[in-house]
Amino acid sequence: MKKVWFVGLLCVGLISAALAQTQQSPTPQQTFVLRYKGKPGDVNRYKAWFVMRMIGTFVTPLGPRERRVEYQSEATYLHKIVSVAEDGTLEIETTKESGKAKIGDGERMEDLPDSPYRRVVKMTNRGKVIEEREFENGEVKEEEDGDAEEPEGAIRRYDPTRWFDKIYETAVHNIAFPEQAVKVGDSWQEQVSEQMTPNCKVQITITSRFKELVKLNGRLCAVIQSDIDAPFEGQDSVGEATVKVKGRLTATLTIYFDPELGDEVQAVDEARFVLETTLGAPGRPALTITNKIIGRGNTLRLA
Repeated sequence: MKKVWFVGLLCVGLISAALAQTQQSPTPQQTFVLRYKGKPGDVNRYKAWFVMRMIGTFVTPLGPRERRVEYQSEATYLHKIVSVAEDGTLEIETTKESGKAKIGDGERMEDLPDSPYRRVVKMTNRGKVIEEREFENGEVKEEEDGDAEEPEGAIRRYDPTRWFDKIYETAVHNIAFPEQAVKVGDSWQEQVSEQMTPNCKVQITITSRFKELVKLNGRLCAVIQSDIDAPFEGQDSVGEATVKVKGRLTATLTIYFDPELGDEVQAVDEARFVLETTLGAPGRPALTITNKIIGRGNTLRLA
C-alpha cells in the first residue's frame, strides 16, 4: 500500500508541477537586428560551387529535337570591404583567387579557359544591392542586349540563360533583412520587377523567413530562407515576326548569417526556370522552343 500511495503522491506532484509551469509566463524568444558589418580593408575568402543544366526542346519537320547543356564551376573568391558609409552602406570588391569551369552535355565535358573576375557591389547593411559593376579587361562590362531587329540581337534578347541570370540576379539583389528586430518564425516580403523586353515586365515576389538558429562551424547562425516566384508572359514584334514568351522562375536561397560576425557563413540556393518562346511570321508555321534550366549553388566562408 505504501508503494501505491507513494506513486500516487508522485503523480499528484508531477501534475501540480506541470500545471504550475503552464501558468507561468512563456520565455520571450531571442530577437536579432540582422545587419552586415565590417570595416574598410576586411577581407574574407569564400569557396563557391555551381552547376547549371539546361534542356531545350523544339519541333522540326523531321520531328522533335532536344539540346542539352551542362555547366559546372568551382572557384575561390576574395571579398574585400572597400568602404563603409555613415549610414552603414558597404562597398565590397570581389575578385577570383582561383577557379575552374567546364561545359558540355553532361557526359562529354570540356574545360573552359580561366579568366579574371572582378566585381564591385554597393549595398545597404540590410543586404539590398544599390549598384553593381562587373569589370572585364579593366573596363566596366556592359550588358549585350543587342538590337532585336537584327537576327543576332533577337537571339541575344531571347537567350534563356540571359533571362535566367537577369531575373534571378534582380531577385537576389533585393533580398534584404527587415528594419526591425526579428525572431525565429518571423517572415517578410519584397516585390520588385525587371523589364526583359518592351512588352514583358517580370513581377518578382520574394518571401523570406527566419527559419531557425543553428550552429555552423562553431558559429551561431540565423537561417534565413528566401523563396522567389517570378511568372511572366508577353509578346513583342521583331520586324514582321512576333515573339511570344511565357514562363516562370522559382528559387530558394538559404543564408546562414552570423549576427555577431555580420556576414554570411554559408549560402545554398536552387533555382528552376522555364521559358517558352513562340516565333511567328506571315506565311510560316509558328515555332515553339521550350527551355528548362535548373541551377544549384553552394558558397562557404573559409576560415
